[in-house]
Amino acid sequence: MHVNRGLLGWGVFFIALGAVPLAVRGGALDMATARRAWELWPLLLIGAGLGLALRNTAAASLGNVVVGLTFGLMGGGLIVGGLGSAPVAFCGTTSNTDGVAVGHQTSGTLAGDASVSLSVDCGSLTLAAQPGTGWSIAWPAATTRDPQVLTSSSSRLHVELGAQRGIGIGDPAAHWDMALPADPTLDLSLSVNAGSAKVALGGAHISSLSASVNAGDAKIDLTGASGPTSVTGSANAGTLSIALPEPSATLTGSLSANAGSVRICVPSGTPLRIRVGDEPLGSNNFAQRDMTQNGSVWTRGAWDTAVSRIDLTVSANLGSITLDPEDGCG
Repeated sequence: MHVNRGLLGWGVFFIALGAVPLAVRGGALDMATARRAWELWPLLLIGAGLGLALRNTAAASLGNVVVGLTFGLMGGGLIVGGLGSAPVAFCGTTSNTDGVAVGHQTSGTLAGDASVSLSVDCGSLTLAAQPGTGWSIAWPAATTRDPQVLTSSSSRLHVELGAQRGIGIGDPAAHWDMALPADPTLDLSLSVNAGSAKVALGGAHISSLSASVNAGDAKIDLTGASGPTSVTGSANAGTLSIALPEPSATLTGSLSANAGSVRICVPSGTPLRIRVGDEPLGSNNFAQRDMTQNGSVWTRGAWDTAVSRIDLTVSANLGSITLDPEDGCG
């Protein structure tokens, strides 16, 4: 059999890329260990050195194998753990916003049933709920990334944060503090693209939540929020963490991880059903969380007879779904 040395590295890369999620899913590899695969990066230098040192020899392909294996292990660790809380520095997200002086602010009001659409691009957002009907956004004075309030009325708010061409490395202005009103009932949509968001909506009235994370990180805490009936979300080469509230009826949800990670926290004692869709090279920890499997359906607690319960549909494509992670969803 003839082996194409030029493709050998690629073959090893894809084997390692798929082996890591499978090993975690099968319990052969600890998830915390898999997440640290990025620490293998010095092997890339070793592989490059081997490729140069063994050039024009029978072992010349060894360097490609080492590089392909290392990239595969690192990529597999990323699939299992997502992007975590690493700052997206190339987009201007700062890793530390403490002490950044607020220089500008814009505000408005919402009432009754209202919809809120937020887009975060290449920056970081901190979002909380506040009493009353008013919303506000604050950001540092030295900024080229002013929020774009595209729609503002008593029933609708559409804001784009960080929509800017170019690269703003280390720009402290790429951070926004925002508050939404707790009195109105809100239909919230959040999109995070190459950025990060930390959302805490305790005390707010939320009818539904939709979240999309693309090459970024979002942590959404709905603990203490009232009224949510549906939650949808996706993590694409990123991490989405959602802490669900205690439901008053049936809370439904649809969550997917595509080369990323979805982390779900459920109130203790709440009956839970999770229906699993396609999982090509995907992983979950449902068996480790005392859930009972029946085909593609997992349950916990007296779900069939409960009035207050959570019903989720999940899928993972080169990604992971983690229920009640040990370090929480915050």
